[in-house]
Amino acid sequence: MLRILLLLRGAFGVLFSAFALLAPVADALTPVLGRSGTFALVDGLLALAVAVALSKHARWQWLFVLALIDALTRLVIAGVIFAFPNIEARILSSVVFFGSVITIAVVLGVIGMVYVFIGRRAPPGTQRGGALPAFAASLCMLLFGIGLMFGFSSVDGRRMLVGVLALAMGLIFLISGLRLNGRQPA
Repeated sequence: MLRILLLLRGAFGVLFSAFALLAPVADALTPVLGRSGTFALVDGLLALAVAVALSKHARWQWLFVLALIDALTRLVIAGVIFAFPNIEARILSSVVFFGSVITIAVVLGVIGMVYVFIGRRAPPGTQRGGALPAFAASLCMLLFGIGLMFGFSSVDGRRMLVGVLALAMGLIFLISGLRLNGRQPA
């Protein structure tokens, strides 16, 4: 089940990145598909399912808290975007909101990387999986926050940055799902 969820989440991220990076198509489809609110909701629900799947297997339990925080953050972002439909156009330019997004991305990235290193000290004889993908995903979040902080001030630049983040995360999840190769976790 974990493999299927990782593949679904990865495929969804890659598809969203194509949508976000193809600006003319994205603008034409925005009224139908929404923009990042739909992505955040679906990705948050898939992330929550991944967190639950991680919690059921001893090999990946150490990642449960990080995966749960990631899922809840995405669901809160989706809730805010759906509650205030015009928020993307207005608030992404807001200093407070933009600063919050940067702070959350940098903090989640750093915490994720530290969490992976702390988790490396697993008791002898226990299996632990997912360290490399968790580190890569945390690094992507950190770089996303830094990218927002130091550049990408235009709407098109931010769209490109979000598209690249979605692509990177999608590929991480796809590769993780494929690496499971049908093996059942211990």
